[in-house]
Amino acid sequence: MVVGGSALMARLWASARSRLPSPWRTPVRPPTAGDDDGRFVAACIRCGLCGTVCENGCIRYFGLDEPRWGALSPYLDVRERSCTLCMRCTQVCPTGALSPVEAELEVVKREVRMGLAVVDEARCISYLGRICGYCHDACPLPGEAIRLVPKAKPLVLTEGCVGCGRCVELCPQQPTAIDIWREGDLAAAPKATEPQGRRS
Repeated sequence: MVVGGSALMARLWASARSRLPSPWRTPVRPPTAGDDDGRFVAACIRCGLCGTVCENGCIRYFGLDEPRWGALSPYLDVRERSCTLCMRCTQVCPTGALSPVEAELEVVKREVRMGLAVVDEARCISYLGRICGYCHDACPLPGEAIRLVPKAKPLVLTEGCVGCGRCVELCPQQPTAIDIWREGDLAAAPKATEPQGRRS
């Protein structure tokens, strides 16, 4: 038990400095954390179990000196490593901060909303006149969460995107031309010249 606890603390300290796109934007949280970040932070006991079972190692933790979003609470830096939707974190959470979800894609599509992918057309290679499409090809839900319109311009489908961040991780632009925005921050997100699409 002591060894396990020591390993867990080592993991918490190893990722103790966040590198988020902006200090004022609500961070992307693990699946099923919900839109109410305050509720999630209050329910999370900082046990670190979500990160220990994460298939892709994408769950990180805020440092002790980062109380704004909850010191030692879990978050995802999807530019560094995105969520593979394995749902293991949701199944080990002991407090209900994360709600259990089966690792079935149909269930995930219905139950998970970590945020919404937003394209910054001023940075996107395809919107700048060249052909890309990496975001579409990386998406685990192509055609449902994102589709391409001529000429390979990405269009996010608001009802299908689960916010996993695969598109962000694999975007070749620096800074990224696509990012995950939480519901409460969308008003400040880059505006599209065309309205975001809906799943047909």
